[in-house]
Amino acid sequence: MQFDMRQAVAGALTIGMVIMLLNMIGNGPLSPTSEDMIVSSEGQSDASMPMGDERLQEPMLRIRKHTVRHESLKLWGLPGPVLQPCWGKHIASVTKRTWGHILIKLSNGPHYHSSQVADAVVVSRYLGATLLLPIIKGAAKEPNSNFDKIYDVNTFIMSLEGVIRVVGRLPDDARSVTPTLVKVPYGVTPEYIEDNIRPIFRKKGVIQLAPFFPNMSVKTEKDSNHEMEEIRCLVMYKALRFSSQVRKLGEHLLSRVREAAESAGGHFVAVDLRVDLLEQKGCMKFEGSKKKKCFNAYDVGTFLARLGFSSDTAIYITQSRWNHSLDPLKDKFPNIYTKEYSMPFNEEKQIFYSGNTQFEKAIDFYICTHSDVFIPAISGMFYLSVAGERIATGKTQILVPTVKEDLSYHVQLSDAVSRYVTRKKHPVYSCFCQTSSENVTLNGETDAE
Repeated sequence: MQFDMRQAVAGALTIGMVIMLLNMIGNGPLSPTSEDMIVSSEGQSDASMPMGDERLQEPMLRIRKHTVRHESLKLWGLPGPVLQPCWGKHIASVTKRTWGHILIKLSNGPHYHSSQVADAVVVSRYLGATLLLPIIKGAAKEPNSNFDKIYDVNTFIMSLEGVIRVVGRLPDDARSVTPTLVKVPYGVTPEYIEDNIRPIFRKKGVIQLAPFFPNMSVKTEKDSNHEMEEIRCLVMYKALRFSSQVRKLGEHLLSRVREAAESAGGHFVAVDLRVDLLEQKGCMKFEGSKKKKCFNAYDVGTFLARLGFSSDTAIYITQSRWNHSLDPLKDKFPNIYTKEYSMPFNEEKQIFYSGNTQFEKAIDFYICTHSDVFIPAISGMFYLSVAGERIATGKTQILVPTVKEDLSYHVQLSDAVSRYVTRKKHPVYSCFCQTSSENVTLNGETDAE
């Protein structure tokens, strides 16, 4: 056969163009056009798709994996701005000598402690009294639930230096005095202190505050008394920090769950889902109305699936011991963890007590504030407090479940983001300065104000 140079050159050029095209597909940036191409190619028959050519299959597979990864990144989102503290401008340093003592017993877990302690500091400041280091109710019967086991005492005292005086115990001449119990509402005002607390304090000298919530509504507008408002911010977001023991164990559990989330790059979802609270609120039934304040395991599983989370997504739930009512969630997402299965074996018997101790609630709070995504299945103070901590540190990936009767309904990510984030309807925004940069939403896009 006679050698034809023109045919050889043409053949070489054709092969070169094919190789160049393959390299562009395999290494080039992913565009909407290429995504559409992959979707259409999947619908082709075997005759139209050269399955035997690995050079074509491999670039296509890389694009498909890139597309899936891009979609999953939207679920985990990008961090928002870390807010800067704005308190301190109106807090004058205490110079006069204090008189009398204020005591307080904390209850219901860290999500209540911050507001309880903040009110105690405000009352002490207003009355010019010394605050006794807070006591946690029932701590004597619960392992590791004393104030100094859950919170960093040194940070607490040093942060309040110049604001109020804090001591560890009553002086000898006051130990024989039985403290008078005085009710204090959440967000106590100067008027309430003057009318209801000062007269008793002036007579007794030693009082114990009994916090209560007149209602669950929370103020989001700034208080007219700037000093009191800033003191509350100082206590809630600086003075009251977890102890090294809580942080150490919390980080250990975080590592375990992240190891189980290897397929998602270490990302995981934390869900506040406790069976006892669901039973109290009547949320255990699978069928529910469109307007709900709490969501059961079936609701949460359906919500996650409709958002697009893969079935191997790692999930941490605040329920300590497994309950059969959680099975509907595990059926959809088997990679699920509780403290019971995540706690180090050598520490389990020392710390894991009843599943409802103050220390165990502190661990849940820590995990939920540090997870990649937080989902509150129950509306209340835990949701409010965790959201505040997350927003302050830029962890704005907070998704709130919704209920739709149409099982084929796909939940839009933008519709699921907490209103605390999208509308800035949270008290934390009055404690931190607003940044001038654009807000980063959960789906990775930016919203200009």
